[in-house]
Amino acid sequence: MDESMQKFTEERRDEPPAIEGSASTSIRYSLRFTGAPTLQQLVAVAVATAVYTVLSWLAVIGLPSPFFGVSAIFLAIGFGIPFGIWFGGWAFVIGYIGNFIGAGLLIGTPLLNAIPFGAADIIQLGLPMLLYRIFAPRIGLSAIGKDILTVRGFLFFLACAVIPNNILGALYGNGILVAGGLLKPEVYLPSVVIWALSNMIITIIIGTALLAGIGPIVERFGLTIRNLFN
Repeated sequence: MDESMQKFTEERRDEPPAIEGSASTSIRYSLRFTGAPTLQQLVAVAVATAVYTVLSWLAVIGLPSPFFGVSAIFLAIGFGIPFGIWFGGWAFVIGYIGNFIGAGLLIGTPLLNAIPFGAADIIQLGLPMLLYRIFAPRIGLSAIGKDILTVRGFLFFLACAVIPNNILGALYGNGILVAGGLLKPEVYLPSVVIWALSNMIITIIIGTALLAGIGPIVERFGLTIRNLFN
């Protein structure tokens, strides 16, 4: 009996170590500043920023609406919101750069208009991240949306990452376009409706798939930002 137990122990020692983050339910997420991110995390954030910027540019030039700077089908938002939820405080950076450059400067928005316009996606990506970090653990849900396919998880997703952020982003973003003379005041509300509704639909379709399917993998490899920036 002792020999069999010893053999079992030796075999266990030969097993590869568990991938960091595999025990995902034990990971706690917060908004605390606890230091700098790892190189892996920085690379992940840089890739996410680049992807969001390129997708923002392609969505506006490839799928335009009748209104300047507004895409009829802004596919980028379906990726951006999961990025924001996974990458903590970097959501503000990803959102701002993506909108300032991708949906701003690269489509011909004047610099002085693009600077405040970039903040629209700070709202759209940053608000869901804040709401998930603050409230999801308090009601027994995942702070990175892994339980989105449950009824409670999906309802929370709608309430925190689909409806309020896209409405507020549309109101603010179109307001900047009107103030900068790039959008006529009389088409402000139609543009807001197109922006908000299309973003909500895209977020539900693409965002749900990414949070449920890719989120656990991103976490398992230690790429999610567990505190504010690391």
